Amino acid sequence: MKKSYKSVLACLGVALVMSSCSSSLSYNEALQKNVSRLEDTEKLEDARFLVDAASYNMLAMKLAKQAVQSGYSASVVSMARENMKEHEEMGKELKKLARKEDIVLPAELSSEHEKLLAELTSADRREFDRTYIRILSDIGEQDREKFETMATEAKSEEIRAFAARKLDHFESHENQLQTVDAELLKTY
Repeated sequence: MKKSYKSVLACLGVALVMSSCSSSLSYNEALQKNVSRLEDTEKLEDARFLVDAASYNMLAMKLAKQAVQSGYSASVVSMARENMKEHEEMGKELKKLARKEDIVLPAELSSEHEKLLAELTSADRREFDRTYIRILSDIGEQDREKFETMATEAKSEEIRAFAARKLDHFESHENQLQTVDAELLKTY
Protein backbone atom coordinates (compact mmCIF):
# COMPACT_ATOMS: atom_id res chain seq x y z
CA MET A 1 0.00 0.00 0.00
CA LYS A 2 2.83 2.40 0.86
CA LYS A 3 4.54 1.71 -2.47
CA SER A 4 1.41 2.53 -4.48
CA TYR A 5 0.90 5.76 -2.44
CA LYS A 6 4.49 6.80 -3.22
CA SER A 7 3.98 5.93 -6.89
CA VAL A 8 0.85 8.10 -7.04
CA LEU A 9 2.69 10.99 -5.39
CA ALA A 10 5.61 10.62 -7.79
CA CYS A 11 3.25 10.64 -10.78
CA LEU A 12 1.47 13.74 -9.46
CA GLY A 13 4.82 15.49 -9.03
CA VAL A 14 5.83 14.67 -12.61
CA ALA A 15 2.44 15.87 -13.88
CA LEU A 16 2.82 19.15 -12.01
CA VAL A 17 6.26 19.75 -13.49
CA MET A 18 5.02 18.89 -16.98
CA SER A 19 2.02 21.23 -16.69
CA SER A 20 4.11 24.29 -15.86
CA CYS A 21 6.62 23.74 -18.66
CA SER A 22 4.74 21.90 -21.34
CA SER A 23 7.08 20.60 -23.98
CA SER A 24 4.64 21.17 -26.82
CA LEU A 25 3.07 24.60 -26.33
CA SER A 26 3.69 27.41 -28.76
CA TYR A 27 4.15 30.94 -27.50
CA ASN A 28 0.51 31.83 -28.22
CA GLU A 29 -0.81 28.57 -26.75
CA ALA A 30 1.11 29.24 -23.52
CA LEU A 31 -0.38 32.73 -23.33
CA GLN A 32 -3.89 31.37 -23.90
CA LYS A 33 -3.44 28.59 -21.37
CA ASN A 34 -2.37 31.12 -18.75
CA VAL A 35 -5.36 33.34 -19.54
CA SER A 36 -7.74 30.41 -19.06
CA ARG A 37 -6.03 29.19 -15.87
CA LEU A 38 -5.47 32.44 -14.02
CA GLU A 39 -8.42 34.20 -12.45
CA ASP A 40 -6.46 37.18 -11.14
CA THR A 41 -6.04 39.68 -13.99
CA GLU A 42 -3.04 41.29 -12.30
CA LYS A 43 -1.28 37.93 -12.28
CA LEU A 44 -1.79 37.75 -16.05
CA GLU A 45 0.82 40.48 -16.51
CA ASP A 46 3.24 38.38 -14.47
CA ALA A 47 2.42 35.38 -16.67
CA ARG A 48 2.88 37.37 -19.87
CA PHE A 49 6.25 38.58 -18.59
CA LEU A 50 7.45 35.03 -17.85
CA VAL A 51 6.21 33.79 -21.24
CA ASP A 52 8.02 36.68 -22.96
CA ALA A 53 11.14 36.10 -20.86
CA ALA A 54 11.11 32.40 -21.78
CA SER A 55 10.87 33.23 -25.48
CA TYR A 56 13.66 35.81 -25.14
CA ASN A 57 15.82 33.29 -23.30
CA MET A 58 15.23 30.55 -25.90
CA LEU A 59 16.06 33.04 -28.66
CA ALA A 60 19.27 34.11 -26.94
CA MET A 61 20.28 30.43 -26.58
CA LYS A 62 19.55 29.65 -30.24
CA LEU A 63 21.35 32.79 -31.43
CA ALA A 64 24.36 31.89 -29.30
CA LYS A 65 24.44 28.32 -30.64
CA GLN A 66 24.31 29.67 -34.17
CA ALA A 67 27.12 32.14 -33.39
CA VAL A 68 29.31 29.39 -31.96
CA GLN A 69 28.80 27.39 -35.18
CA SER A 70 28.96 30.22 -37.72
CA GLY A 71 30.72 33.13 -36.05
CA TYR A 72 33.83 34.41 -37.77
CA SER A 73 35.43 36.48 -35.00
CA ALA A 74 36.92 34.72 -31.99
CA SER A 75 35.45 37.40 -29.74
CA VAL A 76 31.94 36.73 -31.09
CA VAL A 77 32.31 32.99 -30.59
CA SER A 78 33.69 33.48 -27.08
CA MET A 79 30.85 35.83 -26.13
CA ALA A 80 28.31 33.38 -27.59
CA ARG A 81 29.71 30.55 -25.44
CA GLU A 82 29.40 32.74 -22.33
CA ASN A 83 25.86 33.70 -23.30
CA MET A 84 24.89 30.05 -23.69
CA LYS A 85 25.96 29.34 -20.11
CA GLU A 86 24.14 32.38 -18.73
CA HIS A 87 20.94 31.65 -20.63
CA GLU A 88 20.99 27.99 -19.69
CA GLU A 89 20.97 29.09 -16.05
CA MET A 90 18.28 31.69 -16.74
CA GLY A 91 16.14 28.99 -18.36
CA LYS A 92 16.37 26.86 -15.23
CA GLU A 93 15.40 29.84 -13.07
CA LEU A 94 12.44 30.64 -15.33
CA LYS A 95 11.14 27.07 -15.19
CA LYS A 96 11.47 26.94 -11.41
CA LEU A 97 9.74 30.30 -11.01
CA ALA A 98 6.95 29.33 -13.44
CA ARG A 99 6.28 26.13 -11.49
CA LYS A 100 6.13 28.06 -8.23
CA GLU A 101 3.79 30.69 -9.71
CA ASP A 102 1.70 28.09 -11.59
CA ILE A 103 2.44 29.73 -14.94
CA VAL A 104 2.79 27.81 -18.19
CA LEU A 105 5.85 28.55 -20.34
CA PRO A 106 6.12 28.03 -24.09
CA ALA A 107 8.39 25.51 -25.73
CA GLU A 108 8.63 27.63 -28.88
CA LEU A 109 9.69 31.16 -29.73
CA SER A 110 7.27 34.00 -30.36
CA SER A 111 6.77 34.79 -34.04
CA GLU A 112 8.84 37.97 -33.63
CA HIS A 113 11.71 35.97 -32.15
CA GLU A 114 11.39 33.33 -34.90
CA LYS A 115 11.89 36.08 -37.49
CA LEU A 116 15.04 37.32 -35.74
CA LEU A 117 16.47 33.81 -35.61
CA ALA A 118 15.69 33.33 -39.31
CA GLU A 119 17.39 36.63 -40.07
CA LEU A 120 20.58 35.46 -38.37
CA THR A 121 20.59 32.00 -39.89
CA SER A 122 20.15 33.45 -43.38
CA ALA A 123 22.76 36.19 -42.90
CA ASP A 124 25.61 36.33 -45.37
CA ARG A 125 28.79 34.80 -43.91
CA ARG A 126 30.61 38.16 -44.18
CA GLU A 127 27.85 39.93 -42.25
CA PHE A 128 27.08 37.20 -39.71
CA ASP A 129 29.01 38.68 -36.77
CA ARG A 130 27.59 42.18 -37.25
CA THR A 131 24.06 40.80 -37.65
CA TYR A 132 24.47 38.78 -34.46
CA ILE A 133 25.65 41.84 -32.51
CA ARG A 134 22.83 44.00 -33.90
CA ILE A 135 20.11 41.46 -33.06
CA LEU A 136 21.48 40.94 -29.54
CA SER A 137 21.62 44.67 -29.00
CA ASP A 138 18.04 45.16 -30.21
CA ILE A 139 16.50 42.37 -28.16
CA GLY A 140 18.59 43.30 -25.13
CA GLU A 141 17.25 46.84 -25.20
CA GLN A 142 13.63 45.71 -25.62
CA ASP A 143 13.78 43.07 -22.94
CA ARG A 144 15.70 45.24 -20.52
CA GLU A 145 12.73 47.62 -20.50
CA LYS A 146 10.36 44.74 -19.68
CA PHE A 147 12.62 43.54 -16.87
CA GLU A 148 12.95 47.07 -15.44
CA THR A 149 9.17 47.45 -15.42
CA MET A 150 8.53 44.07 -13.84
CA ALA A 151 11.24 44.61 -11.21
CA THR A 152 8.90 47.17 -9.64
CA GLU A 153 5.42 46.37 -10.98
CA ALA A 154 5.06 42.58 -10.92
CA LYS A 155 2.37 41.36 -8.58
CA SER A 156 4.50 38.47 -7.39
CA GLU A 157 7.37 39.32 -5.08
CA GLU A 158 9.37 36.42 -6.55
CA ILE A 159 8.93 37.71 -10.10
CA ARG A 160 9.91 41.23 -9.02
CA ALA A 161 13.05 39.81 -7.42
CA PHE A 162 13.87 37.69 -10.49
CA ALA A 163 13.47 40.68 -12.84
CA ALA A 164 15.59 42.90 -10.58
CA ARG A 165 18.39 40.30 -10.35
CA LYS A 166 18.51 39.97 -14.12
CA LEU A 167 19.02 43.71 -14.73
CA ASP A 168 22.76 43.17 -14.14
CA HIS A 169 22.64 40.54 -16.91
CA PHE A 170 21.49 43.19 -19.38
CA GLU A 171 24.13 45.65 -18.21
CA SER A 172 26.95 43.15 -18.62
CA HIS A 173 25.61 42.05 -22.03
CA GLU A 174 25.49 45.65 -23.21
CA ASN A 175 29.10 46.16 -22.13
CA GLN A 176 30.14 42.90 -23.81
CA LEU A 177 28.40 43.88 -27.03
CA GLN A 178 30.13 47.27 -27.11
CA THR A 179 33.53 45.65 -26.57
CA VAL A 180 33.00 42.99 -29.24
CA ASP A 181 31.55 45.54 -31.66
CA ALA A 182 34.63 47.75 -31.19
CA GLU A 183 36.84 44.73 -31.92
CA LEU A 184 34.85 43.99 -35.07
CA LEU A 185 35.31 47.56 -36.28
CA LYS A 186 39.08 47.10 -36.04
CA THR A 187 39.06 43.88 -38.05
CA TYR A 188 36.64 44.81 -40.84
